[in-house]
Amino acid sequence: MKITGLWKVKKVGIFDPELGMQMKTVEEIMQMEDSEEIQQTKEMINTTMRINEDGTLQIRILVPESAIEEAKAAGEEIPLDEDGTAVVQEMPWKIENGEIFYKLEEEIEEIDGEPVDPWKKAEFDEDGLLVFFMMAFEKE
Repeated sequence: MKITGLWKVKKVGIFDPELGMQMKTVEEIMQMEDSEEIQQTKEMINTTMRINEDGTLQIRILVPESAIEEAKAAGEEIPLDEDGTAVVQEMPWKIENGEIFYKLEEEIEEIDGEPVDPWKKAEFDEDGLLVFFMMAFEKE
């Protein structure tokens, strides 16, 4: 599978007091009644991940018009892509032995005196979606 390109959110983790963390599809989330948590989750749905040929993985968010206007009023500029998104996190990625790995910014060198590999193996769920933190992405 070619992994470079744009990936879009298809599922987001939501905490259920009775069932614990549950992955819900975008469609399921959009039908939920708004609460503060659900509203924040709905905003996360617009997150995209771009895996680039140059070895960078970018997490991007859709920037609301109000945030753009606030930045302009403060004399600042938000660097936006043509689709209205901005990079909020960037990290290196690599393929090793046919598996995908990414490296987070915050490195932990050791735990209990044992060295820790800074490269984390990318995980895929039962639907073949790339799970990254509490979101599952599908390649566009």
